[in-house]
Amino acid sequence: MHIVEFCYFPATSNPGISLQLSAIKPLIRNNFEEWFESFNVHMTLQNLDLALRVDEPSKPTDVSSTDERLFYERWEHSNRSCLMVMKCIMNKSIKECVPKTEKAKNFLEYVKANYTKIDNAEMATHLKLLTTTVYDGVSGVRDHIIKLKHYFNKANEMKVELGENFLKWLILESLPVSFDAVKLTYNALKEEWTLEELMSIVVQHEVSLKKNETHSLALVTDQVSNMKKKPPHKNFGGFKQFKRKGNSNQGTSNASASSNAAKSEKVQLLPQDWPQAG
Repeated sequence: MHIVEFCYFPATSNPGISLQLSAIKPLIRNNFEEWFESFNVHMTLQNLDLALRVDEPSKPTDVSSTDERLFYERWEHSNRSCLMVMKCIMNKSIKECVPKTEKAKNFLEYVKANYTKIDNAEMATHLKLLTTTVYDGVSGVRDHIIKLKHYFNKANEMKVELGENFLKWLILESLPVSFDAVKLTYNALKEEWTLEELMSIVVQHEVSLKKNETHSLALVTDQVSNMKKKPPHKNFGGFKQFKRKGNSNQGTSNASASSNAAKSEKVQLLPQDWPQAG
């Protein structure tokens, strides 16, 4: 049986604060994500999350300005409030296991490190998607990289420590051969590209590839269009007739000679020129 200890908060100027606190899901064991989401929303809406976002500022001195004093007071109030709320909306056994600390941020980091639920099956799924997803050439290379980055972040959230250089290597390996120029350039450089630089360069390369493809497609379309405008070949049996290579004048002369020879043969075979009988 899980025992959750809720604290009593005195009346405030906001009558709905008690109702809001009761809406925060208590931390039991492996529900850190849900617990932190509801807790963080509440503290943010109440403008009490400063200590969770900002490290403790320097304590005011005699020479501190009024703004510095006010900022420290605000941080200190946020720190106390966060600690109080967190301790009151969690299982008593969990609270007793957290090392004593006066800072809400340290308290939260310990709880997150020890009570974040790790689903081994989910972790394996993200790792498999990260290492096997390849660019399909349809969705756009930017979306492809964002997808891989999402799998990468999910794996790191589950305590799988993967460096950014490994992610950049995976991104390049997941691209087709049309991106080989980018890969060769990256490998030849002495300095590393940041992830943002890599994404920008790869996206620009894809834009260039699409422009070239569009140009080639237009060229082919023009050629097909011109072919359709030409009259069909007059041939026999569906075979194209090709001109012989050589002197065209010679071909014409030969053709004329053949024609004259044919005419001569016809003249010799006329009936009136046949030999008379007896």
